[in-house]
Amino acid sequence: MEIDERSSNNAIDCIAERWQTSLMVPSIFRLLLGTMAVCLLPSCSNKAEEITGHRSSNYVEPNWEKFRSISFEQNEVEVPDGYAPAADRFIFADLKYESNESFARRLLGALSSRIVFIDRQQHRWKYYQSENDPIHSVTLFSQPEPWGSAFGLCRIERYEISFSSDGSVESVDVSPRYGVEGPIFQKDNFDWDNFRGSTCEEVPSAHTPSYFPVSDSVLDAQDLAILLSLAIDQAGRDGPLDYDLSCRSFSGEECEEGIRQYISALRLNEINSVNKLNCERAPNEDCFTVTVGEHQLGPYPKLITIRGTTYMNDWQVYSVSVVESFTVS
Repeated sequence: MEIDERSSNNAIDCIAERWQTSLMVPSIFRLLLGTMAVCLLPSCSNKAEEITGHRSSNYVEPNWEKFRSISFEQNEVEVPDGYAPAADRFIFADLKYESNESFARRLLGALSSRIVFIDRQQHRWKYYQSENDPIHSVTLFSQPEPWGSAFGLCRIERYEISFSSDGSVESVDVSPRYGVEGPIFQKDNFDWDNFRGSTCEEVPSAHTPSYFPVSDSVLDAQDLAILLSLAIDQAGRDGPLDYDLSCRSFSGEECEEGIRQYISALRLNEINSVNKLNCERAPNEDCFTVTVGEHQLGPYPKLITIRGTTYMNDWQVYSVSVVESFTVS
């Protein structure tokens, strides 16, 4: 059996996740260990058996830049003379005027050195009545970094902070996010030195709010990014699809809009959340259910369940099923 570097790295990362450790070994030993892991530990990834029961796919490599993370726009605000951060609490004036460095330091202490972008939620400023009102919430994003063997994907931490009525911190929710910043569809000749060196370091900080959520597993992030991007790319091309596509409402009726056109225009940054709902998996199958459009009016939110495989770089999408709701206010 032929084992490439990505497959051996994936096998090692899978073991590391189960043992909650990191394997630091030379590349030749990674390759040997990856071969052993693929052969001896099928229960780790559920992908060591032959894939059967699905029609073959005519693979066309998508342009990875089509799925690259995008910049988040935020307007500059002029700081008035005499402004100073509030003492021992966080108010609307701080949300508008305090520098990123000072604001992050007051919120996260030593962790502030990791923060590269702050979403000040300008779309919600209209709900404040005065500059002395306590802040409702704010979101901070850490420096992108390479993670495991997911070539082309960068990982960040997202800090969502909520405040109480007296302006003190009430809760902090930390979650991983991932973004496409390199050729995730590449199957060989990986430039690991460049990827683990400058690729993630040079990502514009304004890209980080567009990173998509998934579990803390970089393997899940890689599988989801590849499968969903393949489905999107094929939906935007001419000809019949190589996967089954369906759409229905929560009440069971068929969707009215052209679902293929919708899928073709979807992007990873639109994902609100990811879970395993509707994912009773067959052996060797990857499955994710993503939620999009949580705060949109009309035929939203949508639950999109995608099934397929990424085993040994033989990437195939089996099916995409959409269940849509309808929001009027």
